[in-house]
Formats: sequence, structure tokens, C-alpha cells
Amino acid sequence: MTENTWGGARAGSGRKLTAPEGVPRKQHQLRASDSEWELIRQLAAIVKKNPEKVKEFLAENAL
Repeated sequence: MTENTWGGARAGSGRKLTAPEGVPRKQHQLRASDSEWELIRQLAAIVKKNPEKVKEFLAENAL
């Protein structure tokens, strides 16, 4: 009988644990309505892909 090669851990697979600058991403919790959560989710995607764009937006639109 031969061993199959299905499944198991592979090099380079899975979610990356660190941000681009090499710092581990921590888990955070918050309460939000469904509509707020959708906005937070979209903003989080932008922050991960292009943090400089978000920094510029926040500098121009400070609360």
C-alpha cells in the first residue's frame, strides 16, 4: 500500500501572520452594526493594501 500525498502542511501556504513591515498582526474586537461592519471591512482591506492612501485621507479629514 502506498501513502497518499494529499493534505497536510505545505511551505508557503496559509495566512501570513505579519504585516508588510514585519510586525505581527494582533487580533482586536469591537461592536458594530451590520452596516458599520461592512464599512470597517472595506476600510481594513484598503489599509492592508495601501496604508499610505489611508494616512493621506486621515490627514486631510481629521476629526
